[in-house]
Amino acid sequence: MSQSSTNIHKRLKSLEKHLADEHPNNPVLAKAVHSFRKLDQVAQDMGLLDHNESYATYVTWWPMIAVLGTFSAGKSTFINSYLNLNLQRTGNQAVDDKFTVICYTDQDEIKTLPGVALDADPRFPFFQISRSIAEISETGPQRIDAYIQLKTCPSEKIRGKILIDSPGFDADSQRTSTLRLTQHIIDLSDLVLVFFDARHPEPGAMKDTLEYLVTGTINRADANKFLYILNQMDVTAKEDNPEEVVSAWQRSLAQVGLLAGRFYRIYDPKAANPINDLQVKERFEKKREEDMADISARMQQIEVERSYRIAGMLEQTAETIETQVVAKLTDMLDQWKKRVFLFDGILFTLLLIASGLFSP
Repeated sequence: MSQSSTNIHKRLKSLEKHLADEHPNNPVLAKAVHSFRKLDQVAQDMGLLDHNESYATYVTWWPMIAVLGTFSAGKSTFINSYLNLNLQRTGNQAVDDKFTVICYTDQDEIKTLPGVALDADPRFPFFQISRSIAEISETGPQRIDAYIQLKTCPSEKIRGKILIDSPGFDADSQRTSTLRLTQHIIDLSDLVLVFFDARHPEPGAMKDTLEYLVTGTINRADANKFLYILNQMDVTAKEDNPEEVVSAWQRSLAQVGLLAGRFYRIYDPKAANPINDLQVKERFEKKREEDMADISARMQQIEVERSYRIAGMLEQTAETIETQVVAKLTDMLDQWKKRVFLFDGILFTLLLIASGLFSP
């Protein structure tokens, strides 16, 4: 077995181990890896794949959730609250300029690893992330750590899923490379949470940001995977008309094309400002609980959706090989046989003429 074949074998074995650890109640996924192995063998025998390649590496096995938003929109606070861990730094200013990929570990401690660790993790389409960074970086693929870091944590909430926390978004000052990587991550993700800051009720100055985060998504075929979240709503409790804050955001989103879809309103109770009016407090808490329940349900649902996508890709790849590649090879083989028969017939006739046994 060659070194390249050994590497892909180790990668698939590692994938199976991760699946067994994080999806113990879903043996279908582990069986899918076995099916991919069989499909790889067929494709390699036909010359469609090299021995160091596998169709399994073209699949994002873990469902991915991207968390995007403006600076100080409370993305990291939301993630910490969801995981019930002090994982991400929080603050009113930009506290991190990297994408943070968060995944589960059975270790009791939180670990931060360099971005190159993603290349060795079978849960990710490593070749796509590495290739994308190599394309956008001015100094080559060794700059992966300048854009992405990996964090592992023991929260059961993240078992079987991947969270990606993005840097605070400011379309006016972001580097082109970061915007391109943002788009790449959006394409890979099964669910995208887009956060806005309720503390800035007049978002007119954020026109470019809104256009990038909203206009570029509403016409996508997978537009339903975007959830728009107005965070830190507790700050509006003291307003004479807190609903006007929501209306201002809805008008701004409508101006960039978002005319339909659910608009969630949440805040973190642990970091919230005190709400002294009990009636207002009860109303805010009820709305927050309803919206958080819906968001959490969507985050859980993507595991089932991802399993269906993997099974669908396996079936589609096998069908493509059978109906297109095999059919084309069969047709080429038939043409080759006809040409061989024609050539043999001509050659036999020439031999007969040469021997004088046949006169044309």
